[in-house]
Amino acid sequence: MDMFVKKSGIDEVPAEHVEQAEARSEPQVDGKAADEQAPRQAAQKKITITGINLRFMGGSHQIKGMEVGADTFEIRIPFNNRIGSENLPDNLKGPKIVLSRMTVDPPFRIISISPTLPAEVEYLGKVVFTLKMAAPDMNWEGPMNVSLTSEPSNNITISIKKVTLHHGDKTVELEDSGVTSSMQKSQTFKQNLQLYKIISFGDEVSKIEVNEPFLVASTEPALPIKADRKDSYIISLYLKCPEFSYAGDLDIKLS
Repeated sequence: MDMFVKKSGIDEVPAEHVEQAEARSEPQVDGKAADEQAPRQAAQKKITITGINLRFMGGSHQIKGMEVGADTFEIRIPFNNRIGSENLPDNLKGPKIVLSRMTVDPPFRIISISPTLPAEVEYLGKVVFTLKMAAPDMNWEGPMNVSLTSEPSNNITISIKKVTLHHGDKTVELEDSGVTSSMQKSQTFKQNLQLYKIISFGDEVSKIEVNEPFLVASTEPALPIKADRKDSYIISLYLKCPEFSYAGDLDIKLS
């Protein structure tokens, strides 16, 4: 799920968590041929699902709807766990997700879920869920709302409103630096920095400090660094997050 989402991470679910759902009807034959039953069923009721809204972690994402002409039908929901993948070092894993419950708003009803819940989705892993659904008994048109719930874990939420750099008596606020992510307690994450607005050509940086509750784990390239080339103004800062959720600013002091 990339859970690092610019600004509005708590308002929407990253789209990469959910691929387009596939669905198919499952005719109920009741001892008669399906091709004999289908015209009679279609005449009795018409069900149009205009879209399927998937709700997870306080956000939602809509996928394509479908026409239903049978009493039961199936939808397939591929779920990808990419929480924080854009901001993690390659050698570190993000948090796993344990999906414990799926519910659907009336008038629909879930008959079965495969694989069964709870289902563990490792970091960067993918699980395709097949939901067998019961259709309503009357004509109906509108969206279907499916809610996914995960088990409590060691995950915390880090919401950085803005990143500010300090060097000597100079202060620069980085543009579009706000991010929101779900991480594990004490996990290390990556913050890329552009230093050309805060240091001048020939300047050397030998120490980097950040405000609590964060800690500097390492930098790439390693300190000290000197601004003597164009690419020397770009640095990756690896920060250790706290044991608890945090919402606020990130202040970085260069010296």
